[in-house]
Amino acid sequence: MTVDASTAGPFGTEADARAAARALGGPPEPGWSILQKDQRRRMLAEACGKAGVTLGAYDARILVWLSGWDDGVCAVVAGIVTRAAAAPDPEEGSDG
Repeated sequence: MTVDASTAGPFGTEADARAAARALGGPPEPGWSILQKDQRRRMLAEACGKAGVTLGAYDARILVWLSGWDDGVCAVVAGIVTRAAAAPDPEEGSDG
């Protein structure tokens, strides 16, 4: 699983987000049309890790809770974290 520019959004539609989730989380288990909860949790945790976010115990519990949402929701949250980490620092280059 690697969140990159092609899977981090921004997403224009739910279908775009679901496609990114499948690219990030791997194919659904045989017989399933969606990712398993643990696949979604790993997707979210990986996005946080790559962004340099240190997770506390409560943070990890919230990722487990978030992973109960559907593939698209989890892909959007992972994408937001990824894009935020990649965004330029507004303080850099500031003269003031």
